Amino acid sequence: ISAHMRMLVSNISSIAPFIQVETGFFWKWWQHINDETKNSFKSLVNSGQLEIINGGWSMNDEATTNYYSIIDQFTWGIRILYNNLDRCGVPTVGWQIDPFGHSKEHASLMKRLGFESLVLERLDVNDKATRKLEKNLDFYWQTSTADNSKFFTTIFPNFYGFEKGFCLDSTCNKNQDTINDNNIKDKVINEFANILNNYNGYFKTKNIMIPMGGDFTYQKAETNFNGIDKLIQGFKEREDYNVFYSTPTCYIQAVTKELNGNPDVKKKTEHFFPYSSDANSFWAGYFTSRPTLKRFERLGNNILQSVKQLTTFSRIGGKEYDKNIIDLRRAMGVMQHHDAITGTEKQAVANDYAAMLHKAIKKAEEPLGSIIGQLLKKTDTADIDLKLSTCLLANVSICENSQKDKFLVAVHNPLSRAVTHYVRLPVNGDSCVITGPEDADLFESISSFDYVNETTRPSKYELVFAAKNIPPLGIKLYYVEKQQEGITLKRFKELDANDTGSYGDETNGFAVDKSTGKLKSVTIKEVTQDVVQDFLYYSGSSGGVRPSGAYIFRPADNTAKSIPTAEANIIFNKLLRETLSINFFKFGTTNVDGKGKEVITRFTVDKFSNGGIFYTDSNGRQQIKRTRNKHDGYTYDHKVEPVASNYYPITSKIVIKDETQKLEVAVLTDRAQGGSSLNDGVIELMVHRRLTNDDHFGVNEALRENQYDKGLFARGQHYFTFGSTETKTKSTAAYERDLAQKKLLAPLVLVGDAITEEFESYDKVSKLVNFEFKGLTKDLPDNIQILTLEPWMDSYILRVEHILERDEDDELSRPVSVNLKNLFNLFSITQIMKTDLGANIETQDGNKSSWIKSDD
Repeated sequence: ISAHMRMLVSNISSIAPFIQVETGFFWKWWQHINDETKNSFKSLVNSGQLEIINGGWSMNDEATTNYYSIIDQFTWGIRILYNNLDRCGVPTVGWQIDPFGHSKEHASLMKRLGFESLVLERLDVNDKATRKLEKNLDFYWQTSTADNSKFFTTIFPNFYGFEKGFCLDSTCNKNQDTINDNNIKDKVINEFANILNNYNGYFKTKNIMIPMGGDFTYQKAETNFNGIDKLIQGFKEREDYNVFYSTPTCYIQAVTKELNGNPDVKKKTEHFFPYSSDANSFWAGYFTSRPTLKRFERLGNNILQSVKQLTTFSRIGGKEYDKNIIDLRRAMGVMQHHDAITGTEKQAVANDYAAMLHKAIKKAEEPLGSIIGQLLKKTDTADIDLKLSTCLLANVSICENSQKDKFLVAVHNPLSRAVTHYVRLPVNGDSCVITGPEDADLFESISSFDYVNETTRPSKYELVFAAKNIPPLGIKLYYVEKQQEGITLKRFKELDANDTGSYGDETNGFAVDKSTGKLKSVTIKEVTQDVVQDFLYYSGSSGGVRPSGAYIFRPADNTAKSIPTAEANIIFNKLLRETLSINFFKFGTTNVDGKGKEVITRFTVDKFSNGGIFYTDSNGRQQIKRTRNKHDGYTYDHKVEPVASNYYPITSKIVIKDETQKLEVAVLTDRAQGGSSLNDGVIELMVHRRLTNDDHFGVNEALRENQYDKGLFARGQHYFTFGSTETKTKSTAAYERDLAQKKLLAPLVLVGDAITEEFESYDKVSKLVNFEFKGLTKDLPDNIQILTLEPWMDSYILRVEHILERDEDDELSRPVSVNLKNLFNLFSITQIMKTDLGANIETQDGNKSSWIKSDD
């Protein structure tokens, strides 16, 4: 930034513009410059010579990110820009030029964040070729089915870097001719004019936008600007092209003015997935790459939303802890980057991301014991700190506090309605007493974790109990102590001749095949559906045209092979009303014949015809219709890569529908995964990847994760559900939305040491605190969720969302009015200002009002 700043303020290139994109990088620089440089930067921004675009903390991925995290990272990035550069620093042009495909929901969110237009780059090679032929690189994108709004979008004619032969940076190939006075007329201008002649046929207007930069460029900005100046000067003598410095905003203004009223401008209504850069390179591997990092990111969002709510309650109560969540906001912003959550970084970088997120979570949780203590305390003057913390290693049966003889468990519900949540914690000893819930079980650990090398050793036992009816935005507290006469230990066992293989009852239950241990059928609301779940793997291509790698999914053959039962542990949880929760456990050390493993789980539903149609979510919100072997807006040969070309990103759920039977089947995920329906009645999801080769797209190392000197375990959950598409009460789709919310915003479980004198018995604790806190005075309707409640400078952000799309439910899809008066237990809203989705810019109809009075 300093390099191009020097050039912009100099007399040499005083008319040259520049664009700044990612706020995270800007902020690192901004904190270390003097006031004079800051003022110069502001002047350039105010004049329009330096243009801020995109403005998120990072240029986030669009396939594997969830809408909560997208909104948060843009909100935080734009806040930094607004606070330091004022209104002129707030971007109106989106710049998503490097993510590997583009999402309809992401574009919809950008529009709601205040963006007026969007610049893209990476889309399928066949799609781009078709758009060039049809002069359709400038188009309007209808980003939501909820309205007919248009979002102007443009795509570069080539790529986002320098044109071939015209790299003007100090990092360029030294064998390339530089632009100089000797070749400016005879060689360079003619060559560049030929490029323009070619590109001219791709657009409906007379405008062409050529990027002059790329990754890691402008470190010696004078080299770039001097070359561009000479190029522009050389065209002064030509009449066919006017070549000049510009910005995305200027280009889009010129194009939209010329296109105004043109009926030939095409409209886009769907995604840009999957993205292929050639016939054998479908960028669908990153939908699953580094599955544990993807899960950690999702957990980070879950924690952030809970902590923001609790920090809001604390500030209202007079204690300010907003600074403790700043690092978590930033870390989550970094995690959304298109080479972070995607799993397309080197292993050392992935480790750094995980460490950064872990450190930020620990910083954010520091005051939670005090905050919850204050919310639960019985005496106003008391100052109680329950010393609570998360148990981030509970997935390998480690939690230092819960493995003590006495401990507290606080469960916070970030949802806007009461929920019941099953808490699972490692404990030492085979007997304990828990005060609070009616139901509690003590199990052997799901698997042995003896190989895990941590200071606290993994426990052999796990306490599981139902935290029932946790109030909306509320808390429940439990006291647990190790005793001789407590909950009886339950042991897992193998299926034997005495087992029927059926579990549950005639209303809700499931059955497994006794000979294979596989799921055989599921019963929901007295309806039984035959379904088989398998674990299989594709052998990843290890050479030839394109190896399978962190970005690319390219199976060596198109038939998946069975996983040996020793490598897959499947635990069927209790049926929760209308869903079967399935824990999966994948182990990935073994390569086959020098090839990688692309591990999938496959659900096969008996006698089910979905006609090649299936549906996947878009960033956890819109549901997008997919057609097997067909992509929107262009043709391609699906026989070249019949599996990978049909894979799509699944951030929340995948659905198949049998229109004849009026039946819908869905599988919900707990993290981003790739998935498809390659045959009727079949849903498959990729849960893990371990490869032998790099795919040569930039990582430069094979995706081969290890932990504790073993191949990486990936532990997680799938939720299987089905139902009629014509229910008269709550629809199957509405139930799926509700379940997705419960997974995305699961209750936050915190554990505190109770062996100190202050908390050494239940009686002592009960005299200090209540065991329940209610954040809301009432549950919100099933279709309404408080998306955000967080402290924001000298005020608060409150976002409320309708979680259903149109036509998903006859009743619940309808608009809803929410009365905010007396909604919160701790406070009343006295003043509201309506803003854009990013909460930084007041909307035109958002004048401050006092329509909710605290004394009404």
